[in-house]
Amino acid sequence: MSLIETAKANNLNVYQYLYTLLLYMPDYKNELAGIEQLMPWSDFIKEKCSGVTDTSTEKPENRENLSI
Repeated sequence: MSLIETAKANNLNVYQYLYTLLLYMPDYKNELAGIEQLMPWSDFIKEKCSGVTDTSTEKPENRENLSI
């Protein structure tokens, strides 16, 4: 619940944030730098989750790597 409230505080689309988090988390769950990139205040997340939700382009097979 605190991640959702933090996402709201950072003016993110909460649905898109959770979708992106679940999309990228399995690959970076054991890397501290990867987890930092998935926090609501990171530039990567702000870029991905600040606008309108478009999950048609963000599929697991199409996702890019995090810059860690």
